[in-house]
Amino acid sequence: MVVVSDAGPIIAFARAKHEDILRQLFEIILIPDAVYEETVSVELTSASAVLVQASPWIQRVDIQRHTEIDTLPAPLGAGEREAILLAEERKMPLLLDDLAARKEAEKRGLIYFGSLRVLQDAKKQGILISVKPVLDTMIQSGLWLGDDLYAHFLNIIGE
Repeated sequence: MVVVSDAGPIIAFARAKHEDILRQLFEIILIPDAVYEETVSVELTSASAVLVQASPWIQRVDIQRHTEIDTLPAPLGAGEREAILLAEERKMPLLLDDLAARKEAEKRGLIYFGSLRVLQDAKKQGILISVKPVLDTMIQSGLWLGDDLYAHFLNIIGE
């Protein structure tokens, strides 16, 4: 499967040292320039920078509709805006976690999903036996997830 991604999920999986899950689920991850900058410019030696720069399956792609970036809602960051436009242009699913960005993706009729869906799919496909340890590591590495959603998600997947 080929997807377009925002920076958040890439950073979350890389920081938790579980980027292999992304690799096993996605043949190619396309990222626009702003997402590349967000993942790499934090620190060139950060986990996400190393992942993005060293992985041929994560491909930096230029968006075509630069003039439309400013038409997206102001609360969205540059990476989220460009990822939404790239997913629209390529008619591809979009991987993102930010709630405001997800609302905009839904408004535009895009297929989208987040890090929790990635973990759920990894379990369904036998990549993971248990999601909880991976999710806990992601949270400890900086992924924000409310307590209610955490409990609800683990309940849904039977953990």
